Amino acid sequence: MRKVAIYDLDGTVLRRSTFTPFLFFAALRHEPWSVGLAPAWFAAMALYKLGLFGRRTLKQFGLHLFLGRRMTLARLEAISEAFADHVVPQWVAPGAARAMAADQAEGCSLVLATAAMEFYAGGIAERLGFDHVIASRSRFLSADPCACVMEGENCYGAEKPARVKALLEALGWNRADCTIRFYTDSVSDAPLLDWADRPVLVNAGRRGARIANARGWEQARFD
Repeated sequence: MRKVAIYDLDGTVLRRSTFTPFLFFAALRHEPWSVGLAPAWFAAMALYKLGLFGRRTLKQFGLHLFLGRRMTLARLEAISEAFADHVVPQWVAPGAARAMAADQAEGCSLVLATAAMEFYAGGIAERLGFDHVIASRSRFLSADPCACVMEGENCYGAEKPARVKALLEALGWNRADCTIRFYTDSVSDAPLLDWADRPVLVNAGRRGARIANARGWEQARFD
């Protein structure tokens, strides 16, 4: 049997989220004055929490707000690499580091499956020794006012197991021949947790612990 260990990124492998920190990190290096647009971003996040639009729309607004002026693909790649250096190993949760080392020692293929943007998640995954990366994708339109745009769905909720299944198919791995463990801090990943052979909910609060107990998920502390 092929052993596959899938990890979420924000709040699981890392101790914090990455999208907003990346936007500010990029803004400071691209056009520092644009950090002054932060109130607009925080207002958008508040509207999102009220349910007025979805995560994909929120992310696209953030990309437009902070990366939508005179950004080049080469510049975005350089900033993303610098962000990965900024994050690893400083933000890595100690329990996640131990779990990944144990999974690697057991012969698992490591897969990062995250809603974070692929252009910086890839660099983080490379530094941590992941074999494959599944993340939210983007396109770069140099002639468009918003150069960096979301491509496809946000890699979140039901989209995540669909992307994992597509990866297995692309690699020629039969699901029946794989044992899959999945670590995440979010119950929004229930579709992938329920699909995995060994689902592990990380750093669960009271609500998460109740859901994990009801659905038979393991629990672990990475923080």
